Amino acid sequence: MKLLWLIVAIIFAIAEAMTPSLTLIWFSIGALILIFLSTFIKSILIQVILFGIISVTLLIVATKIIVKKDENHQYDTNLQAIVKKSGVVRKDILPNETGIVVVENEEWSAISANNEAILENTEVEILKIEGVKLIVSKK
Repeated sequence: MKLLWLIVAIIFAIAEAMTPSLTLIWFSIGALILIFLSTFIKSILIQVILFGIISVTLLIVATKIIVKKDENHQYDTNLQAIVKKSGVVRKDILPNETGIVVVENEEWSAISANNEAILENTEVEILKIEGVKLIVSKK
């Protein structure tokens, strides 16, 4: 039975190498654990059930850990580089309407963070980016 679990582990490891996500590796690890457990547990049915339980548990725990770490990740992109910087309103930003703001010689669509009117030539601070629009407030 140990040879069978080794083959299963290798198959899942090869399949994992062909996919961009970390999902099948946990089944490979589950099969490796079953190599050890099959020494003590002779029932194939119980081994298969344990393989499923161990593999799915590893997958769920690992996914939760990865997602939790990813929540704190700050994405460093060119877009995020302008957050907290200043810009100048080129076209009035009216309540519930989009205006135009120039930041570092680039024009951006922008809306007011607190839904207030911000008139042309007013200096604003970029608070965040939602889609392709800047969320700004008067400086």
